[in-house]
Amino acid sequence: MNITEEFHDARFKTFVLDNFCENREQILASDVERVTSLKLTNQKFASLKGIEHFVSLEELDCAFNSLSELDISQNTSLKTLDCSGNKLTSLDTSHNPSLEKLACRNNELSHLDVSFNPLLQELNCNQNTIIDLDLSANAGLKQLDCGFNRLRTLDVSRNTQLVQLICYWNILSELQLDQNTKLQELNCSYNALFHLNLEANTLLSYLDCGHNHLSSLTISNCTHLIELRCNNNHLTRLDVAGNPDLRSLRCFNNHITELELSHNPLLTELYCSENKISQLDTQHNSKLERLSHSDNLIVVPDHTVAGFTTFQYDGSLSYYTAALDYKGKPLSIIVDVHDKASIERISPVIEKAWTHFDQLHEQAVQRIAEQHPDEDVNELVLSTLQFEETGTIRLGYDAGDTDAGRLYIYAIFNNILELDSQLVYELY
Repeated sequence: MNITEEFHDARFKTFVLDNFCENREQILASDVERVTSLKLTNQKFASLKGIEHFVSLEELDCAFNSLSELDISQNTSLKTLDCSGNKLTSLDTSHNPSLEKLACRNNELSHLDVSFNPLLQELNCNQNTIIDLDLSANAGLKQLDCGFNRLRTLDVSRNTQLVQLICYWNILSELQLDQNTKLQELNCSYNALFHLNLEANTLLSYLDCGHNHLSSLTISNCTHLIELRCNNNHLTRLDVAGNPDLRSLRCFNNHITELELSHNPLLTELYCSENKISQLDTQHNSKLERLSHSDNLIVVPDHTVAGFTTFQYDGSLSYYTAALDYKGKPLSIIVDVHDKASIERISPVIEKAWTHFDQLHEQAVQRIAEQHPDEDVNELVLSTLQFEETGTIRLGYDAGDTDAGRLYIYAIFNNILELDSQLVYELY
């Protein structure tokens, strides 16, 4: 049977003729009835009229086209559908009982009925205007992303297989998760939650509940938690003693008065600015690489290195700084450590480096001259001296403007003042 005229979109018709038809001038039902997979992403199709003749279709990817409607009522074997990034205002999946994966994000849907899809395991309806979502028929659902919608309620009590739940940027004031014991990832940020009970969610490894109205948060049962984001709430305390695997903690913009981190040895980043913390002990967090704790009540004392200078702690930058003149030019000195104990540990390196600083400077300039024989090293300006917690020393030279930006060249010394063979280049 010749079905060529039933394909209204010229681009889609050409695609089918080129990929499935022996006779490139007409489309026969027999050409498409055995096709099981169609990948039509970003083809500028305005219509998929004719898709009904793909009766064996199991996988359809028509994301990022210009579709305003999609009729899949005849594609009853469909298991995977991705129609994201179109202009759909409605989507009927009532004739697709085998559907396992549905992605319809970034459309114009205000309603989505998945009650006829009992085998659904993954649902992504992010970035629509959905006001209600009934998931009671989807007991096997494992991944749900319904973020950026207008949901006021979300009942996932029957979705006991959920591993991932993303529901940020809605209007949720309540979220019950006591039946979701397999949950590993939860993002419920940017809602209106006042309470969040996570006692049953012991497998959580990622939690983002930032930008809500939470006054308390109990995560002591979440012993596998790796990343926690609870910023922009109303928390007065935060207990992370039961989270030994924690690597990233963002709890800024709360009312926290105390933060105990001695049980979090794997912590690599901590953002706890804009609280009411008066003391912060990070001596048990040797892996900490990024720290921000400005706008608290913390007072970090100055530190003087004998025979050198006094360093002051800059809370906004989370490291010690000093400034002095070297050979008539200003020199900015940075000690990239987060607390008094750390700067005390590397003070011997700082003192030794300054004692031999003229030699270090000469070695650095010589190395730059060796690697750039055509450049006038006399034009270089030594602008920064940086000490890192490992004892590494970086001498930074301003090499002036280039077409790509201002160039800085760094010579690197180890903690016994040995010069690295490689230079480091940075553009600003």
